[in-house]
Amino acid sequence: MRRVKGKDTAPEMTLRRALWRRGLRYRLHAADLPGKPDIVFRGDKVAVFVDGDFWHGNQWRLRGKASLADQMGTVHNTTYWTEKIERNMARDRRNDAALRRMGWKVIRIWESALKRSAARSAARVERALRGGRDDLP
Repeated sequence: MRRVKGKDTAPEMTLRRALWRRGLRYRLHAADLPGKPDIVFRGDKVAVFVDGDFWHGNQWRLRGKASLADQMGTVHNTTYWTEKIERNMARDRRNDAALRRMGWKVIRIWESALKRSAARSAARVERALRGGRDDLP
């Protein structure tokens, strides 16, 4: 797990390039905000997180599994990994709630959504910046 990057991941870089092409300028990894969002638009109070499907609990859905635990079925330490990812998901919900209480819009973008269409993900962020209600999953 030591090799897992927390910053400048390939999906994050893909989104950053798409936003830049749209003329959107942002700050990175705001340590003063809950969850340390990957991309921040301070003036508009929009925080963007780029979530990996495995680490943030979306991969089991993509694979057509019934639950997170089913995804881990063949792993030796299933309980450890299931609990770890569930803790990540709970932490994400806490950070989202804290940011919203502070008046921020929160956008979470799955790495799989970026792979399908970076332009669509960038458009989602742009809509939120223009005042649209795009802070929902």
